[in-house]
This record gives sequence, C-alpha cells and structure tokens, in this order.
Amino acid sequence: MRVAVVGSGVLGAAVADELVRRGLSVVVCTAEESRPPVTDVAFGWLNSHGSAAEPPSGARDRDELARSLGALRDATATPPLRGVITWNGAVSWASTAAATARFAQRSGPGLATVEPEDLRQILPGLRVPPPVVAYASDEGMVEPDALRHGFLARARAGGATVVAVRVDRVRARRAGGYELRGTGEALVVDRIVLACGTGLPALAEQLGEDIEVPGVPAARFTFSAPELRLDRVVSTPDFEIRPSARHGFVGAEDVVPGETETATRARVGESLGAVREAFGLPREPVLGDVTVGLRPIPPGDGVLCVPLASAPGVLALAAHPGVTLSASLALRAAEQLMGPQ
Repeated sequence: MRVAVVGSGVLGAAVADELVRRGLSVVVCTAEESRPPVTDVAFGWLNSHGSAAEPPSGARDRDELARSLGALRDATATPPLRGVITWNGAVSWASTAAATARFAQRSGPGLATVEPEDLRQILPGLRVPPPVVAYASDEGMVEPDALRHGFLARARAGGATVVAVRVDRVRARRAGGYELRGTGEALVVDRIVLACGTGLPALAEQLGEDIEVPGVPAARFTFSAPELRLDRVVSTPDFEIRPSARHGFVGAEDVVPGETETATRARVGESLGAVREAFGLPREPVLGDVTVGLRPIPPGDGVLCVPLASAPGVLALAAHPGVTLSASLALRAAEQLMGPQ
C-alpha cells in the first residue's frame, strides 16, 4: 500500500513516521520542506492544561492533550528524537490570585499551586512573585522544527520518500487509488493523508468534501537577555516566553487579524518590557526575529482527523495545538487508515 502524506509540518511528519513503522510505503509531499510556515511559527509549549493567564476554553480536550504528552514521551524515547524535548514543566498565573487558584482547581491532576517561597526555586530572579502560581510539572518545550525534522529523518530511515512538490490537484482514478498533481510529475497512490493546514479545504473540495480549516494569525518572536535565568515556560497576562538553546529565548503573541506589522511589533515590545520589569533585568531584552503565521484551527475542539466519506482511503488531518498533539494524532490517523495495529 502506497500512501501520500500531503504536508510536511509536524503533523505530516509524525504521521509519515508512524505509517512507515507500520510497514507502508510512504511519500511525503512538501511545498516548503525546509521550514513549513505553520510549524515555524509554533511556540513549542507542550501543554495539556492551558494557561492561567488565558480565558478557559471549553473546546480543549484535556484528556486527549494529556494522552498526547505520553505519546510524545514514547515517540521521542529513541534516536533521532531522543533529547529533543525538555520536560521542565511550565509556570503560569492570572491577573489575580483567585483566578489562578480557580484555574488550578479546574485543571485537575498534574497541575498544582505554588507558594512564593517555592516559586523562587522554580523561577530564580523573579522580582515580585505573585501570591499564587500554577505549576504543571509534566509539561515540556521543544523547537518545533527540530521535532518535525526528527520525525521526517526517522521516516526516511524507514524508507519514506520526501518530494518537493506543491500538490494543487487531486482526483480519484477509475482503476483505483488517487492521482496527485502539482509541480513536478504526477503521483499515483492508494491512500492519502491531507495534512496541509489551511490548504486542506481546497484539496478536499476536489474530492467532494466541504471542510473548514480557518487560519488564525499568531506571532512568534526571539530575543536575547543574558541576565535572564529561565529554564521552563512562563505564561502570564503580560508575556509568554521560554528558553531556547538556538535562539536565546522565544516568545508568543496573538495577532489581531488585519493589523499592521508595526502594531504587532509594538505588542511584542510591550511583552519584552514586561519581561524586564518582572525579572528586574538591568536592560531591555534585545528583539531578534518576529514571524507571523496562520495557525490552522478546525472548528469545534480544534482537532480534525476524519476519513472523507466521498473519497475512501483519504484522511483529513489538522489540529491546534499541532505540536502537542502530533504523536497521538499520528497514532489515530494510522488506525483510521489501516485499523488497530
């Protein structure tokens, strides 16, 4: 059985890895193999609880997110993925102690409140610790493109082929299977996984399906701050940051649809000012890159992993948060295509 995975973001890469492990012949079609925009803009927080700093989302399936962390631990236990994730936990707090406490109560096992004296051990250098802080000890952080490259490398080692082709046409063949066309030669395959984010609806429409995967803009930025001592994710009403061996530090910011780049950068600047204030840094952090991308967020609970009713053997796959859910959705997608292992 030959399967085409359309899209080489972290979801597509994880699915390719899992399908190869199950003995399938896999070809990954990628328009931008080096750094897919969606994966590149991801913050890299492996998060099953959410953040005390954000309004609660009833759409998040916390059980699935918690399972996904376990699946990621299993998937990255061997080379070339061993060590790619840092499981140092995550700290968050809301604008009030009461709101943080309510968040911790709703979150259940795996997250607890931390008193200021204990927080000093977790976040050394924090100038004025909040009275109540939520600490998720089972969460982690990762460079999303490193996780993607690891999945792709292992898939290649198992026999998968990665081709640089932007698929813009797909059709069912009378003889069976499907034909994919775009730049380069046509590909004939038995089954397809559409893991191409906001490009998914256009291909699904060609197969007779109406699927919605809106793109929500978000910004990821890098910065340097030599005096900042930080080894885990911190999420507050004023900033969301984590350390990065590659970039120094990485931050995340929401983007108002249609706003100018200048407005986005101004919001990033406010975040960096808040970081300096919170940790009492002697100077302003130095901003590096600011990248704005579109996160594919399917309606409902943010997860799409369904076979197309009008196209047997074709699976639609998209999710937010895709990095956190990559390993567990790869398992689900493989079972959708092949049945339980």
